[in-house]
Amino acid sequence: MKTLTELIQQKAACWCELDFARLETLWDLSQPPVYFAEEAPAPSLSWDALREYWRFTAGSIAKMHMIILREPQYQQLADNLVTGFYEMHWDALMCNQPKPIGGENRVCATFRQTTEGWRFAQYVEAPLAPITYMRRLYEQCVTPGFADPQSRS
Repeated sequence: MKTLTELIQQKAACWCELDFARLETLWDLSQPPVYFAEEAPAPSLSWDALREYWRFTAGSIAKMHMIILREPQYQQLADNLVTGFYEMHWDALMCNQPKPIGGENRVCATFRQTTEGWRFAQYVEAPLAPITYMRRLYEQCVTPGFADPQSRS
């Protein structure tokens, strides 16, 4: 049986391969999904809507990379439900675009124990607020050693 962390890593691998058919097998298909991608204007709350999102995405991305940045944290909600929190980094080369783009996301996912093992039930990406993201970018641009006490002379 897969651990939850292995399930998350499998999700990332499916995205790297743009294999949405395999990605769907990581979900509890007995219930409608809750899937809210950062770029989506609204959540996908049915299998038809989620499959359409994946179909559109498959036609929009030429190459994808995704990694988990930190060990996920979990909290038990019920005997068969666990929520997990983690951070990921993604890179994408969009079709007909000359330069790739990338970013980092925080994720909140709910997992349900099924007869086949743990499966995704809910997935929500929570990117940083623009002001927080911009501050982080500015902080990363500081010359190394600038704030050291010795450099103030």
